[in-house]
Amino acid sequence: MTFGTFQTFGLVMRNVLLAGLVIVAAACGGYQFPGASPSPNIGVVGGRVMSVPCAPVEQVGSPCAGRPVGGLGIVYTSGDTVRSVVTDPQGNYAIELPPGTWKVTLKTYMRIISGPTSITVAAGSNLVADYILDNGIRAPVPQQ
Repeated sequence: MTFGTFQTFGLVMRNVLLAGLVIVAAACGGYQFPGASPSPNIGVVGGRVMSVPCAPVEQVGSPCAGRPVGGLGIVYTSGDTVRSVVTDPQGNYAIELPPGTWKVTLKTYMRIISGPTSITVAAGSNLVADYILDNGIRAPVPQQ
């Protein structure tokens, strides 16, 4: 074989591999082509996750509104179906879910102060589910 034949063979194999990956991703539903709208048979749940307090001691009259919780895993369970999403660095997330009632679990040591632990998704709906978590920051106890 000559060098040109190897080049042609490599290009053909690369294109075949890329086409196969696109077909597999599209068949699994994990990829949505740009500009495509979501299926009318699903709902979208999104929101923001924040944690409080921001420091062991906060100034009187200017409490912190919270810090974004980035990289937090959120798991949705409905029967045997499990879906998950991870928050971005600003604490934002969005996930598409089939209609139904979903149990919500946050993968963290922090306690949920505010936010739903169960949601009901309707086809074509857009739900906002924001969470505020207690991160456990406390002022040290004075030693006696």
